[in-house]
Amino acid sequence: MSNSVKIAWYGKHFGEEPPLVGDQGAGTIFFTGCNLRCVYCQNYQISQQGLGKKFSIKELADIMLTLAREGAVNIDLVSPTIWAKEIKQAIVMAQEQGLKLPIIWNSNAYESLDVIESMKGLVDIYLPDFKYGSDSLAFKYSGVKDYLVKAKAAVGAMLLQVGHLQLDKNKIAIKGLMVRHLVLPNNAENSFMALNCLKEINQDIRVNLMSQYAPVFKAKNFPELRRNVAPEEYEKVFHYMLKLGLDQGWAQAPGSHSVFLPDFTKENPFG
Repeated sequence: MSNSVKIAWYGKHFGEEPPLVGDQGAGTIFFTGCNLRCVYCQNYQISQQGLGKKFSIKELADIMLTLAREGAVNIDLVSPTIWAKEIKQAIVMAQEQGLKLPIIWNSNAYESLDVIESMKGLVDIYLPDFKYGSDSLAFKYSGVKDYLVKAKAAVGAMLLQVGHLQLDKNKIAIKGLMVRHLVLPNNAENSFMALNCLKEINQDIRVNLMSQYAPVFKAKNFPELRRNVAPEEYEKVFHYMLKLGLDQGWAQAPGSHSVFLPDFTKENPFG
């Protein structure tokens, strides 16, 4: 275990789902590096090109405490997996100095069960991005051969550890699991299979179906990924999600922010 972590950026961030930011923003920390190599990564400078600088474990704990003093509603750890041991030390250190905010583990779902177990009692909210329902696509786009079995096991363990997402009286998340899934262009079948996997884990799992894919980084090398997601593609996946009964989460009309599903369907965004 090293005595430092590499961080690209930290501060109050409003780009997460509404219950994770409220009016004050999430206290977000973007860690450098990733255990996946996604060809379409929107943060590729951080995840794959090493952008960032080193901070000691004590400095990481101080960052968490500073974000809390600035009014953040949580501590949002983005791409934390490869730094799990160091982050665990920093959380303990910060909590010993009075940190009481919920801790979010914001990852790609490609986790070992040992990592999830090591965070028991420290992480309050798990926010995995369940990317694939197909191992062949996971290998093609992210460079790993065992994504599906590993991600399903990890999400199941996360749910067992913290339960379904819970909100306080101000509709701010305080504990639980929310799973993201990003719809890829020309890959609706992948989304169908991924949603099937999530339903197999638990019928009531909270899913945020995302539409903000953009053809960045190495996506140009894959003809099917060279454009944004078409509204009709997203709508098709959205209706499949509802058909499965996964209706306790959030959704997006293309170009919009995440909206709670009952409100989203009431607004009839697809006309």
